[in-house]
Amino acid sequence: MEKIYIPTFKRVDNQITFNGLPDKYKEKTILVVQEQEREQYKYDCEYFVVGNDIGIAKTRELIYRKAGNKRYAILDDDIIFYRRNKKYHGFEPSMEKSKRVSTEKDIDDMMKTYNEWMNEGHMHIGCRDESLWPKISYLHNKEIIANHFIDGNKLFKFIDDVDWNVCQIGEDHLFTIECMRRGYMNRVSDEFLQNRWSSAYDEGGCAEYRTAKYHDDEMMKLAQKYPEFVTLKKMREVKKIGMIRHFQIDWDSVYKSSQTTSLSDFLL
Repeated sequence: MEKIYIPTFKRVDNQITFNGLPDKYKEKTILVVQEQEREQYKYDCEYFVVGNDIGIAKTRELIYRKAGNKRYAILDDDIIFYRRNKKYHGFEPSMEKSKRVSTEKDIDDMMKTYNEWMNEGHMHIGCRDESLWPKISYLHNKEIIANHFIDGNKLFKFIDDVDWNVCQIGEDHLFTIECMRRGYMNRVSDEFLQNRWSSAYDEGGCAEYRTAKYHDDEMMKLAQKYPEFVTLKKMREVKKIGMIRHFQIDWDSVYKSSQTTSLSDFLL
Protein backbone atom coordinates (compact mmCIF):
# COMPACT_ATOMS: atom_id res chain seq x y z
CA MET A 1 0.00 0.00 0.00
CA GLU A 2 1.52 3.29 -1.06
CA LYS A 3 -0.60 5.41 1.30
CA ILE A 4 -2.82 5.01 4.35
CA TYR A 5 -5.63 7.55 4.72
CA ILE A 6 -7.30 8.07 8.11
CA PRO A 7 -10.31 10.41 8.03
CA THR A 8 -10.92 11.85 11.48
CA PHE A 9 -13.19 14.40 13.14
CA LYS A 10 -13.10 15.86 16.65
CA ARG A 11 -10.67 13.23 17.92
CA VAL A 12 -7.51 15.30 18.11
CA ASP A 13 -6.25 13.47 21.20
CA ASN A 14 -7.78 10.08 20.44
CA GLN A 15 -5.98 8.76 17.35
CA ILE A 16 -6.12 5.03 18.06
CA THR A 17 -5.39 3.76 14.54
CA PHE A 18 -2.50 6.16 13.90
CA ASN A 19 -0.90 5.62 17.31
CA GLY A 20 -1.07 1.85 16.87
CA LEU A 21 0.78 1.83 13.56
CA PRO A 22 4.52 1.09 13.44
CA ASP A 23 6.59 4.18 12.63
CA LYS A 24 7.35 3.10 9.08
CA TYR A 25 3.61 3.02 8.34
CA LYS A 26 3.03 6.37 10.04
CA GLU A 27 5.44 7.80 7.47
CA LYS A 28 3.03 6.87 4.67
CA THR A 29 -0.12 7.85 6.59
CA ILE A 30 -2.24 10.88 5.69
CA LEU A 31 -4.63 12.23 8.32
CA VAL A 32 -7.73 13.61 6.61
CA VAL A 33 -9.00 16.53 8.67
CA GLN A 34 -11.46 19.36 8.26
CA GLU A 35 -10.15 22.88 7.76
CA GLN A 36 -11.67 24.04 11.04
CA GLU A 37 -9.56 21.53 13.01
CA ARG A 38 -6.27 21.48 11.09
CA GLU A 39 -4.28 23.65 13.50
CA GLN A 40 -5.17 21.40 16.43
CA TYR A 41 -3.45 18.34 14.95
CA LYS A 42 0.25 18.06 15.81
CA TYR A 43 0.99 14.53 14.60
CA ASP A 44 4.14 14.07 12.55
CA CYS A 45 2.54 12.99 9.29
CA GLU A 46 1.08 14.30 6.06
CA TYR A 47 -2.36 15.96 6.11
CA PHE A 48 -5.18 16.20 3.59
CA VAL A 49 -7.45 19.13 4.49
CA VAL A 50 -11.10 18.96 3.39
CA GLY A 51 -14.03 21.33 3.77
CA ASN A 52 -15.93 21.80 7.00
CA ASP A 53 -18.92 19.62 7.83
CA ILE A 54 -18.98 17.84 4.47
CA GLY A 55 -19.73 14.42 5.99
CA ILE A 56 -17.92 11.11 5.76
CA ALA A 57 -19.39 10.07 2.39
CA LYS A 58 -18.03 13.17 0.62
CA THR A 59 -14.77 12.86 2.54
CA ARG A 60 -14.36 9.29 1.29
CA GLU A 61 -15.00 10.40 -2.29
CA LEU A 62 -12.33 13.09 -2.01
CA ILE A 63 -9.89 10.46 -0.74
CA TYR A 64 -10.67 8.14 -3.66
CA ARG A 65 -9.91 10.95 -6.07
CA LYS A 66 -6.78 12.18 -4.32
CA ALA A 67 -5.35 8.66 -4.05
CA GLY A 68 -5.82 8.16 -7.77
CA ASN A 69 -4.60 4.90 -9.27
CA LYS A 70 -2.35 3.94 -6.37
CA ARG A 71 -2.89 1.06 -3.98
CA TYR A 72 -3.95 2.50 -0.64
CA ALA A 73 -5.90 1.94 2.56
CA ILE A 74 -8.70 3.98 4.11
CA LEU A 75 -8.99 3.28 7.83
CA ASP A 76 -11.34 4.58 10.49
CA ASP A 77 -9.49 6.41 13.26
CA ASP A 78 -10.40 3.93 16.02
CA ILE A 79 -9.12 0.57 14.74
CA ILE A 80 -6.91 -1.89 16.61
CA PHE A 81 -5.46 -4.59 14.36
CA TYR A 82 -5.29 -8.23 15.49
CA ARG A 83 -3.89 -11.47 14.10
CA ARG A 84 -5.57 -14.84 14.60
CA ASN A 85 -3.78 -18.07 15.42
CA LYS A 86 -3.34 -20.10 12.23
CA LYS A 87 -4.46 -23.27 14.00
CA TYR A 88 -8.07 -22.16 13.45
CA HIS A 89 -7.50 -22.40 9.71
CA GLY A 90 -6.03 -25.90 9.75
CA PHE A 91 -2.33 -25.01 10.11
CA GLU A 92 0.25 -25.43 12.84
CA PRO A 93 -0.30 -23.03 15.78
CA SER A 94 1.37 -19.69 15.15
CA MET A 95 1.03 -18.27 18.67
CA GLU A 96 0.12 -19.37 22.18
CA LYS A 97 -3.19 -17.51 22.36
CA SER A 98 -6.16 -17.59 20.00
CA LYS A 99 -5.22 -14.13 18.70
CA ARG A 100 -3.12 -11.12 19.59
CA VAL A 101 -2.86 -7.39 18.95
CA SER A 102 -0.80 -7.11 15.77
CA THR A 103 2.94 -6.66 16.07
CA GLU A 104 4.99 -4.80 13.48
CA LYS A 105 5.71 -8.10 11.74
CA ASP A 106 1.99 -8.91 11.73
CA ILE A 107 1.27 -5.59 10.00
CA ASP A 108 4.10 -6.32 7.54
CA ASP A 109 2.61 -9.74 6.78
CA MET A 110 -0.87 -8.25 6.37
CA MET A 111 0.35 -5.63 3.90
CA LYS A 112 2.39 -8.21 1.98
CA THR A 113 -0.58 -10.60 1.80
CA TYR A 114 -3.00 -7.90 0.66
CA ASN A 115 -0.60 -6.76 -2.06
CA GLU A 116 -0.33 -10.36 -3.26
CA TRP A 117 -4.12 -10.63 -3.32
CA MET A 118 -4.30 -7.46 -5.41
CA ASN A 119 -1.75 -8.98 -7.77
CA GLU A 120 -4.23 -11.84 -8.16
CA GLY A 121 -6.92 -9.36 -9.20
CA HIS A 122 -8.76 -8.41 -5.99
CA MET A 123 -9.41 -4.66 -5.86
CA HIS A 124 -11.18 -4.44 -2.48
CA ILE A 125 -9.84 -6.19 0.61
CA GLY A 126 -10.63 -5.94 4.32
CA CYS A 127 -10.11 -7.38 7.79
CA ARG A 128 -12.85 -9.33 9.52
CA ASP A 129 -13.93 -8.28 13.03
CA GLU A 130 -11.85 -9.99 15.71
CA SER A 131 -14.96 -10.71 17.79
CA LEU A 132 -16.40 -13.06 15.16
CA TRP A 133 -16.00 -16.81 15.35
CA PRO A 134 -13.13 -18.07 13.14
CA LYS A 135 -13.91 -19.61 9.77
CA ILE A 136 -11.49 -20.19 6.89
CA SER A 137 -8.44 -17.99 6.35
CA TYR A 138 -10.33 -15.66 4.02
CA LEU A 139 -13.86 -15.22 2.70
CA HIS A 140 -15.27 -13.72 -0.48
CA ASN A 141 -18.08 -11.23 -1.04
CA LYS A 142 -18.67 -10.18 2.54
CA GLU A 143 -19.28 -6.96 4.41
CA ILE A 144 -16.27 -4.66 4.77
CA ILE A 145 -16.57 -1.87 7.32
CA ALA A 146 -14.07 0.67 8.70
CA ASN A 147 -11.04 -0.72 6.86
CA HIS A 148 -10.69 -0.69 3.09
CA PHE A 149 -7.62 -1.72 1.11
CA ILE A 150 -8.19 -0.53 -2.44
CA ASP A 151 -6.57 -0.91 -5.83
CA GLY A 152 -7.14 2.59 -7.14
CA ASN A 153 -6.23 1.63 -10.69
CA LYS A 154 -9.38 -0.49 -10.87
CA LEU A 155 -11.55 1.97 -8.94
CA PHE A 156 -10.68 4.78 -11.37
CA LYS A 157 -12.28 2.83 -14.19
CA PHE A 158 -15.72 3.63 -12.79
CA ILE A 159 -15.21 6.35 -10.16
CA ASP A 160 -17.14 8.94 -12.18
CA ASP A 161 -20.07 6.57 -12.76
CA VAL A 162 -21.12 6.39 -9.10
CA ASP A 163 -22.96 8.82 -6.84
CA TRP A 164 -20.81 8.32 -3.74
CA ASN A 165 -23.08 10.57 -1.67
CA VAL A 166 -26.35 8.64 -1.87
CA CYS A 167 -26.33 8.31 1.92
CA GLN A 168 -24.28 9.87 4.69
CA ILE A 169 -24.31 6.71 6.80
CA GLY A 170 -23.73 3.41 5.06
CA GLU A 171 -20.95 4.67 2.80
CA ASP A 172 -18.98 1.48 3.53
CA HIS A 173 -21.87 -0.57 2.18
CA LEU A 174 -22.35 1.64 -0.86
CA PHE A 175 -18.68 1.34 -1.81
CA THR A 176 -18.74 -2.45 -1.41
CA ILE A 177 -21.94 -2.80 -3.42
CA GLU A 178 -20.70 -0.65 -6.29
CA CYS A 179 -17.42 -2.58 -6.56
CA MET A 180 -19.12 -5.97 -6.45
CA ARG A 181 -21.80 -4.98 -8.96
CA ARG A 182 -19.00 -4.44 -11.44
CA GLY A 183 -17.61 -7.92 -10.95
CA TYR A 184 -14.91 -7.15 -8.40
CA MET A 185 -15.12 -9.99 -5.89
CA ASN A 186 -13.89 -8.72 -2.53
CA ARG A 187 -11.78 -10.71 -0.10
CA VAL A 188 -12.01 -10.50 3.69
CA SER A 189 -9.23 -11.90 5.85
CA ASP A 190 -10.03 -14.06 8.88
CA GLU A 191 -6.36 -14.12 9.90
CA PHE A 192 -5.74 -10.38 9.88
CA LEU A 193 -8.50 -8.81 11.97
CA GLN A 194 -9.75 -5.51 13.32
CA ASN A 195 -11.42 -4.25 16.45
CA ARG A 196 -13.38 -1.19 15.38
CA TRP A 197 -15.26 -0.61 18.61
CA SER A 198 -12.53 0.95 20.76
CA SER A 199 -14.10 4.42 20.57
CA ALA A 200 -17.06 3.95 18.24
CA TYR A 201 -19.45 5.48 20.76
CA ASP A 202 -17.11 8.13 22.16
CA GLU A 203 -17.32 11.77 21.18
CA GLY A 204 -16.08 12.61 17.72
CA GLY A 205 -16.43 10.94 14.35
CA CYS A 206 -19.92 9.96 13.26
CA ALA A 207 -21.02 10.01 16.90
CA GLU A 208 -21.19 13.80 16.58
CA TYR A 209 -24.33 13.60 14.46
CA ARG A 210 -25.57 10.00 14.50
CA THR A 211 -29.00 9.60 16.05
CA ALA A 212 -31.46 6.75 15.65
CA LYS A 213 -33.59 8.79 13.24
CA TYR A 214 -30.60 10.00 11.23
CA HIS A 215 -29.25 6.46 10.96
CA ASP A 216 -32.60 5.07 9.81
CA ASP A 217 -33.23 7.89 7.33
CA GLU A 218 -29.80 7.55 5.71
CA MET A 219 -29.87 3.76 5.58
CA MET A 220 -33.34 3.94 4.04
CA LYS A 221 -31.76 5.86 1.16
CA LEU A 222 -29.41 2.92 0.65
CA ALA A 223 -32.34 0.49 0.69
CA GLN A 224 -34.21 2.62 -1.85
CA LYS A 225 -31.14 2.78 -4.09
CA TYR A 226 -30.60 -0.99 -4.00
CA PRO A 227 -33.98 -2.59 -3.19
CA GLU A 228 -32.94 -5.91 -4.73
CA PHE A 229 -30.07 -6.27 -2.25
CA VAL A 230 -30.98 -4.36 0.94
CA THR A 231 -33.75 -5.66 3.19
CA LEU A 232 -35.33 -3.85 6.11
CA LYS A 233 -35.35 -6.03 9.22
CA LYS A 234 -36.60 -5.67 12.79
CA MET A 235 -35.56 -3.00 15.27
CA ARG A 236 -32.48 -3.42 17.44
CA GLU A 237 -30.90 -1.40 20.22
CA VAL A 238 -27.52 0.28 19.78
CA LYS A 239 -25.49 1.73 22.63
CA LYS A 240 -25.91 5.51 23.09
CA ILE A 241 -28.18 5.75 20.04
CA GLY A 242 -31.26 3.78 20.97
CA MET A 243 -33.56 1.65 18.85
CA ILE A 244 -32.65 1.61 15.15
CA ARG A 245 -33.75 -0.44 12.18
CA HIS A 246 -31.57 -3.33 11.09
CA PHE A 247 -30.76 -3.45 7.38
CA GLN A 248 -29.54 -6.71 5.88
CA ILE A 249 -27.59 -6.91 2.62
CA ASP A 250 -27.50 -10.04 0.48
CA TRP A 251 -23.86 -9.85 -0.58
CA ASP A 252 -23.95 -13.02 -2.67
CA SER A 253 -26.77 -11.56 -4.75
CA VAL A 254 -24.84 -8.32 -5.22
CA TYR A 255 -21.91 -10.16 -6.76
CA LYS A 256 -24.11 -12.53 -8.77
CA SER A 257 -25.80 -9.52 -10.35
CA SER A 258 -22.46 -8.59 -11.91
CA GLN A 259 -22.48 -11.82 -13.87
CA THR A 260 -25.76 -10.95 -15.61
CA THR A 261 -25.39 -7.19 -16.22
CA SER A 262 -23.72 -5.22 -18.97
CA LEU A 263 -22.08 -1.81 -19.00
CA SER A 264 -25.28 -0.21 -20.29
CA ASP A 265 -27.10 -1.27 -17.11
CA PHE A 266 -24.92 1.12 -15.10
CA LEU A 267 -25.68 4.05 -17.37
CA LEU A 268 -29.45 4.02 -16.89
